[in-house]
Amino acid sequence: VKGIATISFLLRQKVHIKGFSFTRYEKAWIRLSAADADAIYGDSFHMTENAVEEIGNNVSLAFQDMDFGETGAASLRICGRAPKGNNTIHVRFFDGQEESKQIVEFTQSDVYEEQSFAITPVKGKATVTFVFMPGSCFDFKWFRFEKTGTKPDKM
Repeated sequence: VKGIATISFLLRQKVHIKGFSFTRYEKAWIRLSAADADAIYGDSFHMTENAVEEIGNNVSLAFQDMDFGETGAASLRICGRAPKGNNTIHVRFFDGQEESKQIVEFTQSDVYEEQSFAITPVKGKATVTFVFMPGSCFDFKWFRFEKTGTKPDKM
């Protein structure tokens, strides 16, 4: 369950529910679907249930309220597909006052696959925006940041 939701139970006999426990996940450290972006805008893209596909000219996907804390993020894992050649993805981090930019190169792939990228460590709170430039042809399924000092999962 994520977001605001109604939970209902239909019971046939008397039960005692002693409460619920919810865990708030740190958004910066969980796998996030590209389709769940806080804002998506640009010239050319197609939304599906689980991905943003056919990303083309000048498309941006923004994810707000990312908190990398004092530990910071040192790598980025992206699951995507680049059927027409390598795709350059600009990753922007805006902390409310300053913006930093990093570039990752997703290599050509005819099927969805995970690729991992080392990034300059990012700390604190930020809005993360993935920007696709003219000439892009990319299908974006999900991404996940990995903490500084942790070993990336094997692919």
